[in-house]
Amino acid sequence: MFYPAKMCKVRLIERKANLEATVGLLESFGGAEIKKFSYHELQNAKPLDENGQATERLVRAEGILATLPEHAAKQRISRKDTAAFLNSAEARKIGEKIGSIEDEKQKLQSEIDVLKDDRAVIRNFSSFNIDFSKLDFETLDVAAGIVGNQNEKQFEKALKNPAILRSTHKPHGVKGNMHLAVVAKGNEQAISEIAKSGFERVALPKISTTPSKELEKIEGRIEELRSQIEALDKELAKISSQHYSKFAAGAEYLKIEAEKSGAPINFGSTEHTIIVEAYVPEKNLSQFEAAARQALGQDVYIHKFSSEQLEKSHEQAPTLLEHNKFLEPFEFMTKFVSLPKNNEIDPTMIFVIFFPIFYAMMVGDFIYGILSFLIARVLMKKFAPGGIMNPVAKIWMWSAIPTIIFGIIYDEYAGMPHKEILGHLGFGAIELYHGIERIHNVNFLLTICVLIGIFTMALGFLLGFVNARRHGNNSHAIAKLGWYGVTCAGTVLLSSALFPILPKEYIIPSAIALVASLGAIVKGEGVMGIIELPSLLSNVLSFARIIAVGLVGTVIALILNGMAFPSPDKGILLIVLIPLYMVGHLFNAGMAMFESFIQGARLNYVEFYSKFFEGGGKEFSPFKFERRYLKD
Repeated sequence: MFYPAKMCKVRLIERKANLEATVGLLESFGGAEIKKFSYHELQNAKPLDENGQATERLVRAEGILATLPEHAAKQRISRKDTAAFLNSAEARKIGEKIGSIEDEKQKLQSEIDVLKDDRAVIRNFSSFNIDFSKLDFETLDVAAGIVGNQNEKQFEKALKNPAILRSTHKPHGVKGNMHLAVVAKGNEQAISEIAKSGFERVALPKISTTPSKELEKIEGRIEELRSQIEALDKELAKISSQHYSKFAAGAEYLKIEAEKSGAPINFGSTEHTIIVEAYVPEKNLSQFEAAARQALGQDVYIHKFSSEQLEKSHEQAPTLLEHNKFLEPFEFMTKFVSLPKNNEIDPTMIFVIFFPIFYAMMVGDFIYGILSFLIARVLMKKFAPGGIMNPVAKIWMWSAIPTIIFGIIYDEYAGMPHKEILGHLGFGAIELYHGIERIHNVNFLLTICVLIGIFTMALGFLLGFVNARRHGNNSHAIAKLGWYGVTCAGTVLLSSALFPILPKEYIIPSAIALVASLGAIVKGEGVMGIIELPSLLSNVLSFARIIAVGLVGTVIALILNGMAFPSPDKGILLIVLIPLYMVGHLFNAGMAMFESFIQGARLNYVEFYSKFFEGGGKEFSPFKFERRYLKD
């Protein structure tokens, strides 16, 4: 729970004749991650003979699947039936048919794209009721161009050039006009002259009628082509309903075969033997050994490297986090930020404990806690597992429960104490309890926040000490113990020397402990380690943001309650006050939730984790395959 699963390494040496059976063992066991064997005097094994063929067939099968609309599998298919289907004439015939349909669709779509380009050009001339087939003169050229409104007057002057025999124009959007100018055949100089006045020349469309009639023909043709594509899509949908699961099972089968046949490239190889190395959770080692001897025979050679041996040789094993279903969203966040190394503390449980408390102390309102729970619940249902929002919503929802509790402790119900709410409900000035109202207990709560900061820093350094000892890094362990001493002794010294909290008798012992702790830091990290003292103080004081963020929400709620509370005596103003009051509190609650989530995560990941957590682990990836369409 507090550490990743202990991981060992196994080295398996087997006859080369059993290469395929060895791959089958690893796949059927499903709990071993293959490690690429590397030794300068040995070569790696070659893929199985069927690897290239399986990969080539997989590409074709995935191409067919990409063409077909997805269809849910009615039932799973056996590997035997799947292999038979892939090799059947039926599969080849269906694949060819799907390919021809897709080719036809692409051909039709290409024609649509060309027609759309033509339509965009012709629309520039849609205002002209001219048969463009009659603009092809033997002695004249017709030039078309767009002139912006800002250049229109200058262009009109340019049209007075005798070389411009005739011109006409129509509006072109709101920013200019489309002009047609007639010049003598080949008189490009005249066109160049008017171009200086803002005439941006465009090509005349080669059409045999007026632009409006041509556009009608194009629209009709596009609709006709789309109908043909729609008919082809229906044909694909019909094929998909009948055969999608078979091709999906085929792709799944071929993917597994390609992976299995390519696995030997990770094995060491001699003339007659193969050497396989794999990581296995230590608790599953006996099961692996039993499976290996059953699959390969009792004489198979298996050598175990324990987690302690791997650690001593500084070999980094993959990380396997093991938590129950409730902790899955918190585990997701650990993986999202950085996976712990196999031999260091797993911070998931720490996040489970501290984050909801930090979040709850910042939001700290009973009503806002209920809103937080309901909003998170809605988001959890809206976003499917697999993305980031689903686990975030689950964490948010569980954090809402201590928020409700802290709302009772703070006596805050949408910014109001319970006594005031009971008064509004007509129960009079009944006070059931006296809460720790944040607005009136700032100094007390600030002290609590600083103490939480001291506690988390001290705990972080202790966890860092444990990690360093586990890694055999004694100097680092001494430094972490020194920092733990500085945190504790410094707190006692300040509390007795500067603040009247602890007796004066604690000054000398705490000062001695502080000096000794500083000596441990110097011994473990050198003199430069002392430079980090101000950062420790800033980390502790950073926890004051818990009360700071909370007070912002409280003050805004108080302002809303004072200025916009919709009491019955407000009369007709209630029409405005009720929605204003509700929207105001929803906005304030949303801001409080968002800010508290961000700051709560920051206190964990930045201030707390930096004292003990390294991260950078590689997730355990066993050699196994998910089967959605295959039975076996």
